Amino acid sequence: MSDDVEKIEEIQTRGFLGRLAGYGKMTGPGWIQAAVTLGGGSLVGALYLGVIGGYQFMWLQPLAMLCGVVMLAAISYVTLSSEDRPFVAVKKHISPTLAWGWLIATVIANVVFCSAQFALGTDAAQNNLGILPNSEAPYVLTAIFALGSLSLLWLSRQGGAAVKIIDKVLKGLVATVVLAFMGVVVVLAVNGGIQWGALFTGLIPDFSALFKPTHTYTEAIAATGEQASFWTKYIADNQRNIIIGAFGSAVGINMTFLLPYTLKARGWGRKHRELSFFDLALGLFIPFILATSFLVIATSSQFHAKADGVHSELALNNVIDARLAQTVPGFGALDPEARQDLRDSLPQAERDMGVMLAQRNARDLASSLEPFLGKNAQLIFGVGVLAMALSTMIVHMMMNGYAISEAFGRPGEKAIFMIGASMPALTGFLSPILWSGQIRTALVVPAAVIATTLLPIAYLVFILLINSKKTLGDERPKHRTPVNLVLILAASVAGFASVWSLLGRASSDGLNGMLGVVGLVALPLLLLIGVLGFVKSNRA
Repeated sequence: MSDDVEKIEEIQTRGFLGRLAGYGKMTGPGWIQAAVTLGGGSLVGALYLGVIGGYQFMWLQPLAMLCGVVMLAAISYVTLSSEDRPFVAVKKHISPTLAWGWLIATVIANVVFCSAQFALGTDAAQNNLGILPNSEAPYVLTAIFALGSLSLLWLSRQGGAAVKIIDKVLKGLVATVVLAFMGVVVVLAVNGGIQWGALFTGLIPDFSALFKPTHTYTEAIAATGEQASFWTKYIADNQRNIIIGAFGSAVGINMTFLLPYTLKARGWGRKHRELSFFDLALGLFIPFILATSFLVIATSSQFHAKADGVHSELALNNVIDARLAQTVPGFGALDPEARQDLRDSLPQAERDMGVMLAQRNARDLASSLEPFLGKNAQLIFGVGVLAMALSTMIVHMMMNGYAISEAFGRPGEKAIFMIGASMPALTGFLSPILWSGQIRTALVVPAAVIATTLLPIAYLVFILLINSKKTLGDERPKHRTPVNLVLILAASVAGFASVWSLLGRASSDGLNGMLGVVGLVALPLLLLIGVLGFVKSNRA
């Protein structure tokens, strides 16, 4: 700790580039954040972003992550300026209800969504890399993933030099993700497969995509004749959902819990505040932007507005069925043969639209790139996707270890930490069962609603704490007005994204609709609880 402080004091005498170089060697928590956000959600989001928006959406994920990093910087500042652990500070200075809601939401998100990373890793190992491609293999692979991840976490809890091992593993995995997808883009560039003008134009934010399709679909939509209005709405709705989803999910609820505890675990304090900002930029923002941008570029070059791109029949049918459901009463109740006859009867222009808008996965993208990469396409993508899954599942377990330790009031105790870490490992091991069919829906829908509802509340909590004299005393930021304006803007974006997502769920039927309504009611109530708790605590 004292050595760190001496290094920081020396680095702070340098100019910006000198600080960048000095702090780059001391980063850590930011890379852990990158490891969890560069998972299956980012992969699917980037792939479909390239499919439906192409280069026109190059601005989206950098801007979304910038909003997330702004809030994480505030969380970092509060954590490093206060003696209390974050959970304790929220209980004391805001509301015990919100503190426990924050912790429970983190546990639920870890336990449920870790299964997705195991499923993603298993799919990459079997289908991209050809490792144990048989029906019994999923449990062999998930057991290896679970035991390997838990072993790394156990080793990291021994302290001393062992702590650096997991840092190096996570940095290596994140670097592997970035390098794998960068290699694809380099090959595409060499072969003239990238439209550079459109790419650079796409870096300029264009919020008109919330309301209308990008211009690349103009001719294809016009060719559908009487059904042009359906396809216009379908594309605009999907574009809007992607934009809202990206802003709401760049930083998840469990990431807001993770960061404070990784900072505390390293013994960082007030002297490390500037380092923590550089750490978020170097370890989280830059790797995330590089990896997701490379994916969007590759996907755009192969699939966007192309009627001959590689696709699965299921993905095509999902789009075509949405179109037929609008004009054929009782379409969903028809037998499979009758549905297929209706699909085949659609005009070619509409089937072309279905191909353009079909969702793709990493295997589809790898297959489409075989003319450029040869047999190495599946290998490159398999390595990149497997690194994504491994890094994210390790951090899900780590987050849960911190959360369960705090829930029992015994932070830092190895046995409790490992029990918490084992919970996501167990659901991950069972992912071949849990991450499929009705069980998956029953798990994901409640977890997603809880996380969506509480994310803006977590942001609000730290905005209140950064303004709390009782919490920070003289350590409150001196120029709070501009700081608050930036934080409120970032939190408002997350809040808007959350409300939009909940409104979409509330308009659905069944469990999804009921939980969406619950979320819409709970969000303002929790907001009120937080503000009233803050006012009461600071008056006292």
